[in-house]
Amino acid sequence: MLLLALWLGGWLLAADTSRFTSELAVAYTADVMSPLAGASVRPVWMDNVDVTLTLHLTPRTTLFLYGLGNQGGSISARVGDAQGVSNIEAPTSWRLYEAFVEHVTATGRLSVLAGLYDLNSEFDVLPAAGLFINSSFGIGAELAASRPQGPSIFPVTSPGLRLRLGFQRSARYAGYLQAVALDGVPGHPDRPAGTHIVFGRNDGLLLVAEAGALVHPEAPLPDGSPIRLVSRLHEHPHHHKLALGVWYYTARFRWLDADRTQRGNAGVYLLGESRLYREDPRTLWAFLRVGVAHPRVNRFGAYTGGGFSGRGWVPGRPADRMGLAVAAAHNSSAYRRLQRRQGTPVHRTEWVFEGTYLLALGAALHLQFDLQWVLHPDTRAGSVLVGGLRLLWSP
Repeated sequence: MLLLALWLGGWLLAADTSRFTSELAVAYTADVMSPLAGASVRPVWMDNVDVTLTLHLTPRTTLFLYGLGNQGGSISARVGDAQGVSNIEAPTSWRLYEAFVEHVTATGRLSVLAGLYDLNSEFDVLPAAGLFINSSFGIGAELAASRPQGPSIFPVTSPGLRLRLGFQRSARYAGYLQAVALDGVPGHPDRPAGTHIVFGRNDGLLLVAEAGALVHPEAPLPDGSPIRLVSRLHEHPHHHKLALGVWYYTARFRWLDADRTQRGNAGVYLLGESRLYREDPRTLWAFLRVGVAHPRVNRFGAYTGGGFSGRGWVPGRPADRMGLAVAAAHNSSAYRRLQRRQGTPVHRTEWVFEGTYLLALGAALHLQFDLQWVLHPDTRAGSVLVGGLRLLWSP
């Protein structure tokens, strides 16, 4: 990171800054959520502030800075769930969340990115699931829980190097292959607030690769530029997506049910989404994701999730969105054996059923009503019904 900063500083001093263009964006999200049945009925408030600055140093080189602020309480502490009822819940802190340079080669087929990076910004992503509030619809539970601190995802990231190669067979059909190497433990395990880059003795690396196929709208890509296939900052919407990903940690991991360690920890995920219907203003999307992780060292040996999301189905409300989805985090066999041995047997699966409706109050202001039923929270007995209200402002 120091070498990257020195190189960038020297480059900026030597460059003609009059050619730079920049984009500043601010977004605010606030949740009020409460158990409605099955737990203490008391609301929890939390919020999330996103500030991003995109500097286009050249037509193919971009500097991206992302500041993140979180405040409020913990709804998961009230519910006792494992997957994360709210995807903005985080320790109270302001932090530099991402800071990277991305360069796209002259052919537009290869992108190189280096810096502080959110793995889930480009890997294990289903835009059709982005409407939902539960964290498992953003990234699979087996990958999110692959280490106590999680991988380099919200709210703590680590430095890395990402390559993305794009292929385009026609105006509609395209594919990509991407890979990233990241510090295996993001931030400082004992200091959850702020931004920390620490390379611990057993951090190792997290290596992730993903290959995907995309079907775009009938119209060709804007300006015909293939840069939109390889740069996260120039993405173009698609109608269908199928992707396969694999991940591997190089560090040593302790077995859950035995006093042994092993080198490495690995998993695989498969995801897909498809636009099933479109007749303006109505659209309907379906998505599905499955993932598995090494059962000896991961609590969640598997994950399955899927659902439907749509827009414009209420008469007179063309911009409103709604969705129904289910997420299931499955305990590994080793974890279940460990719990039985300790006299605290658990259920095999934590289930989450979510229904949500996003009310468009304007181009920049939205109000979202959310209902989640968590069956076997943290794979323990019982169930909790959670209601939530989310305010989103993004001018």
